[in-house]
Amino acid sequence: MLTDLRTAPLPADAGDAVVVVGSGAAGIALATTLGAAGRRVLLLESGGDVADATAIGRGDALNGGVADALPFNGLGEGRARVLGGTTQLWHGQCMRLHEIDVAPRPWVARSGWPLSLAELGPWYERAEEWLDVSGRGYGPDRWSEHPGLPPLAWDGDHLLHDFTEYMRQPYLGTEHRAALAASSHVEVLLHATVARVRTSDGAATGLEVVLPDGTRRELAAREVVLAAGSIENARLLQLSDADGVGLGEGREHTGRHLQDHPIIRTAEVLPRDFRVLQDRYVVLRRDGRRLFPKVRLAPRAQEEHGLLDATAVFVHEHAHPGLEASRRLLQAARRRTAPPHLLREVATAATAAPAVARTAYRRLARGMAIGERPSHVWLQLWVEQAPQPDRRVRLAEEVDAHGLPRARVTWTCDDLELETTRRLTRWVADDLRRLGVAEVRELPSMADDAAWRSTVTDAAHPAGTTRMALDPADGVVGTDLEVHGVRGLSVVGGSVFPTSGYANPTLTIVALALRLAARLEGREAVRGA
Repeated sequence: MLTDLRTAPLPADAGDAVVVVGSGAAGIALATTLGAAGRRVLLLESGGDVADATAIGRGDALNGGVADALPFNGLGEGRARVLGGTTQLWHGQCMRLHEIDVAPRPWVARSGWPLSLAELGPWYERAEEWLDVSGRGYGPDRWSEHPGLPPLAWDGDHLLHDFTEYMRQPYLGTEHRAALAASSHVEVLLHATVARVRTSDGAATGLEVVLPDGTRRELAAREVVLAAGSIENARLLQLSDADGVGLGEGREHTGRHLQDHPIIRTAEVLPRDFRVLQDRYVVLRRDGRRLFPKVRLAPRAQEEHGLLDATAVFVHEHAHPGLEASRRLLQAARRRTAPPHLLREVATAATAAPAVARTAYRRLARGMAIGERPSHVWLQLWVEQAPQPDRRVRLAEEVDAHGLPRARVTWTCDDLELETTRRLTRWVADDLRRLGVAEVRELPSMADDAAWRSTVTDAAHPAGTTRMALDPADGVVGTDLEVHGVRGLSVVGGSVFPTSGYANPTLTIVALALRLAARLEGREAVRGA
């Protein structure tokens, strides 16, 4: 059921319903799973209905904040207040974390999850099914699905093959809207902006909700889950504390240990035959599945050289504006929206008709990538970040339209991330030369620390701000995702990741949401110490 608070009242009491704040990947996965099990759910979304093409833009005004170190995309343009949340903006790449990502590493301070990869395994399987991902893995075995493309023989001591797999329909608000509207167990409250979590005697008691007209109302609730993303989860916990620190026994960690995936172009690649890389390292298609091949930094090299996890991709840049217009039209079609300047985009795309036809043949008939010669090929790296308490989310002095302090983000990149990019770039370059595939020219920023930091950007994959830990001395939530010392208040999403590898986070987020659903249903023993 969809309820718009612009025209309908907010209930005063949730009764026995689980109240979920945020309708992104975590919120929708949790709500639909609980609803399917017969549990009542109130799903609160600050934004509007995804069926309204203007809803995303209207929610932007509440997403602003202050970035007081490096610029941070994940604060503004990387978030969406709308049914479906930030999944209405993403491309749908999924992969699991690696063993090294969740293991304690002596060279990475505060590393190690309180859950093993084996414990996460069954939840990954359920998440892959829920997201309609094949479940066939993300490693070198996926090359067998493309027998016409023998993989490059990377040096296994330093470099390994890796893949992400794309969802068929990544926009979860669009995908689940009809089912949510028809549900008798899940009620979605649109334009419901949460201002604070109410607690008493070590337990959650409800929420303060700001209505569209600016008035504030109380919603009594005994089971509350924050699923609003890493920035907003931390901000809501801080807003709920008179001191602006957080809630629970691990409150001092709230907002700290912020991580993202630094992205940087490190070199220009000059292929001897552009097809060797372009055929293998752009999105591959087979049986309705889309795979993105990547080059992974081997765990052995990480341990030997004290590096972070990282991956390299080859960015094939095409100068033809018609191909770019075609890509934007396809993206809009997947979202079931009209792009800005629709007629102009169609006219521009038409100029690339021959190239589009060749590309369509390669993709549909052969499962291969675009067939046009690229104007440039760039080596682009995605890097893990170590959890550091000084990288953080705090409350700013600036307030939003509801008079609530905005988020203030301190995001930096340190020497370990810089060294990881330098090593990985040189190992990829060495192998491309050894294999006779390409020459590589490092970009000037690789030799200049200040230039490197001015070039790097975040992937809008914030994590770590309400980290999971067995002991409240080390984190905000336990392995059951309940806030240490606050009964009935849980947090789910990338914010609970102790570390985040380089994997796109949504698959892991959904896995944790499904695990939390099982705990709230009482089906399986997933409570932590």
